[in-house]
Amino acid sequence: MQFRTTLRTYIAGAAFLVMVFVWHTPRMTAQSTGFVYVSTNNPAGNTVIQYRRAGDGSLTQVAEVATGGLGGTGNGVDDVDPLGSQDSLVLNTGGSPLLVVNAGSNQLSSIGAGASGVQLLSTVNSGGSFPNSVAISGTLVYVLNAQGTPNISGFRLSATGQLQAIPGSTFPLPGGATSAPHDIGFTADGSRLLVSEGGTNQVDVFSLDANGLVTSVVTQPSAGSGPFGFRFAQPAVLVNAEANTASVSSYLLTPQNMLSVISAAVPNGQMASCWITLTTKAFAFVSNTGSGTISSYHIAHNGTVDLAKAIAASVPGSAPIDSATAPRGTPSAKGSYLYVEDSALGRILIFRVQGASLHAAGRVNGLPKTIQGIAAQ
Repeated sequence: MQFRTTLRTYIAGAAFLVMVFVWHTPRMTAQSTGFVYVSTNNPAGNTVIQYRRAGDGSLTQVAEVATGGLGGTGNGVDDVDPLGSQDSLVLNTGGSPLLVVNAGSNQLSSIGAGASGVQLLSTVNSGGSFPNSVAISGTLVYVLNAQGTPNISGFRLSATGQLQAIPGSTFPLPGGATSAPHDIGFTADGSRLLVSEGGTNQVDVFSLDANGLVTSVVTQPSAGSGPFGFRFAQPAVLVNAEANTASVSSYLLTPQNMLSVISAAVPNGQMASCWITLTTKAFAFVSNTGSGTISSYHIAHNGTVDLAKAIAASVPGSAPIDSATAPRGTPSAKGSYLYVEDSALGRILIFRVQGASLHAAGRVNGLPKTIQGIAAQ
C-alpha cells in the first residue's frame, strides 16, 4: 500500500513538472513561431513591445515593458528618423537579453525576453551623450554615443543580464564632433568593432584585446556617400548602405583592418537608403526612407553586390526605417518574413520574402511615430 501511495505521489509530481515545463516552453507551431520586439523610443518613457509571431507572419502583442530610460529625437535628418541610426535595439544570439538605447536619458538597458514575456534587468549610463546604436558579442557590449564628444563605450553582461561598465573602455570617434555616427557592430569573432560615420563619410575599424579594450583604430573613406547601416554577409565581407548616394557597397575586411572595396556604391535610384537587413539566402533589403520604398540586392559568394529590384516594395506615404527578418513557421515552409518599421504612420509593415521579391502580408497599426529599433527571433 505504501509503495502504491508513493508511486501515485511520484506520478502526480512528475505530471505537474511536465505541465509546468509545457506552460513555460513556447510551442513553435504554424500558429506561434517566435517573437518580434520593437522599441517605442518614447521621449516620455521608452518601452519595448513584444509581439508573438505566427506562422503566417502576423503579429499579436503580448507584453510591454518600460526600459527605465527615455527615448530621444532630433538626431536624424527629420522626424521620421529620430535617432539617426541602425541597431538601437539588438537581440543576443542566444535569444536573451535584448539591449536597447535610451537616447533621451543617456542610458542603456538590458531586457530579459522570451516565452515568459519581457522583464527589465538593468539600466546604466551609456558613457556618453545620446546613445543611438548598440552591439553585442557574447558577454561584451559596446554602445555608440552620437552627440557631445562622440564615442564608443564598453560593458560586460553578467549571467543575470546586468550591465557593468568596463573601466577605460570609452574611446572617442576619429571623426570627432562632425562624425554623425549611425551604426556599430562586431565582427563574427568579436575581436573587432566597426562604426559608420555619416558626417565624415568614413568607416572606423577598432581592434579589441582580450579584456574588451580598444588597442587601435583604422579609418578609411566610404565607397559611397553617407555610410549608414551595415551587416556582415560573411565573416570578412561587409555590406554597407549609403544614405546620400542611395546605394550599397561591399568590402573585404583584411587582417590589417583595411576595407578592400569589392563593389563600390551600387545605386538603386531611390532616396535615403539607410537601413539594411540580410537574409540567409544572400539577399539584402534596404529601406529607402525618402521614397517610401524598399530595394533588394543580391550578394554573391565572393561579396559582389548587384541590384536585384530597385523597388521590391512600395508603400505610398510611408517612411520605412529599421527592419528585421524571421523564418516562416513550419518545417516545410521556405523563405522568411521581413518586418519593417514605418515611422511616418507609426506601424509595422509585414512582407513575405521570396528571393529578391517582397509581398505584402499585413501590418500592425497604432504605434507611436517615435518608434526606432526592431529585432526578431
